[in-house]
Amino acid sequence: MGKLTVKQLEFLSTDDVGRKLFDGEGLYGRVRAQKAGIVVTFEYRFKQQGKTRTAACGKWPNESLKDIRKLRDTKQALVDTGTDPVEQGRAEKLRRQVADAQAVEQHQAELSRITAEAVARRSFKEAMSQWERAELSRRKDGGKESMRAIEKDILPALGDVALVDVKRSMLVEVLDGVVERGARVMANHLFGDLRQFFNFALAREWVDVHPLAGLNKEKIGGRQKERDRYLSEEEIIELKRRLPAANLLHTTELSIWIMLSTCCRVGELSQARWADLDLEKGVWSIPAGNSKNAKDHTIYLSDFAKEQFDALKTLTGDSNWCLPARDDLGHVCLKSITKQIKDRVRDEPLSNRTKATASLLLSGGAWTPHDLRRTGATMMGELGVMGEVIERCLNHVEQNKLKRIYQRHELKAEQRDAWRRLGNRVALLLATEGHENAVSA
Repeated sequence: MGKLTVKQLEFLSTDDVGRKLFDGEGLYGRVRAQKAGIVVTFEYRFKQQGKTRTAACGKWPNESLKDIRKLRDTKQALVDTGTDPVEQGRAEKLRRQVADAQAVEQHQAELSRITAEAVARRSFKEAMSQWERAELSRRKDGGKESMRAIEKDILPALGDVALVDVKRSMLVEVLDGVVERGARVMANHLFGDLRQFFNFALAREWVDVHPLAGLNKEKIGGRQKERDRYLSEEEIIELKRRLPAANLLHTTELSIWIMLSTCCRVGELSQARWADLDLEKGVWSIPAGNSKNAKDHTIYLSDFAKEQFDALKTLTGDSNWCLPARDDLGHVCLKSITKQIKDRVRDEPLSNRTKATASLLLSGGAWTPHDLRRTGATMMGELGVMGEVIERCLNHVEQNKLKRIYQRHELKAEQRDAWRRLGNRVALLLATEGHENAVSA
């Protein structure tokens, strides 16, 4: 039988499907039909150690007849040397698989290296943004106050620096700048936030070391002195006399007396809704979302406090808020009352702010709205209220864990009496012309 020719292969049709075509020297092909058309798959038949075996030699027309024969010759040469081309083919396939696997592994290792370098080169700002989303957002204010300070002082200087390149000296230099402008407390707040951020980064292996390890607030902004300012009774009377010249909003004047007589925080009053108050029963229910410790708090209003709220309602009762913003779309800014008072206890006026500076500067010095809370608590103590009851009135969390868990008595009657005593005392002070005429409630 003669050898096959290309023309013979080209004349094959579907009628030939299944035929065997012999080329000689052990090479034969089988005609098959595929989507691409007629193909012939060739195999080389050989004997080795008494067994007949076949080895694939390619597919026409994918490979030329000439190349198919060359491959047959190669396999035939292996047989002549005693090598099984089938087993060698399997071994070669396995080597290719191993080589491919190694190539994939090397590729993955390279990708990992590139990714690691990219992560390592993430900017300080990018890392800070991720920390903001993962951690700061859980804070009560959503981390807005911290990010405001960070965006003001930290990111302009270090935002574009790769996180791994941020050194202690860089951070301390920025914090020193905050201290130099007189904002020591802010520097300490920033230091605390940066320390938390780098703990977050260290846990995720973004950095190898904590650049602020070993530092404390005393080495940054200095030890923060606990504020102990409170108004004496003489100053409360003095405050009443000074208010008319201070040119405050009437709502702010009423807020001062409400904060003093209820010991509430300025933020709790700023966010209060009329729906939170039952003036007939004398109860102010502060929702957890408005309190600093995220716990509901009930204030039992004294007659004096109710009078202040009644007066406030004549001014803002048409709004949902006790202290509405100018557009009445929300409550007044949380810093509004504090700014109004701060402007009036400073020595020099700020640009585009009130000229009534020092109008509320009392004989004991400058004061803040939070000092009214401390003043009210101090007055309660002077009026014979037990410390535990005062703590409940302030909505402080019991520090003793066992007491917090097992002693659940709320001391409501005692709290109501404490606010009554405080309200009566404040009313008496404001009604008298001179402290010598004031008598204990």
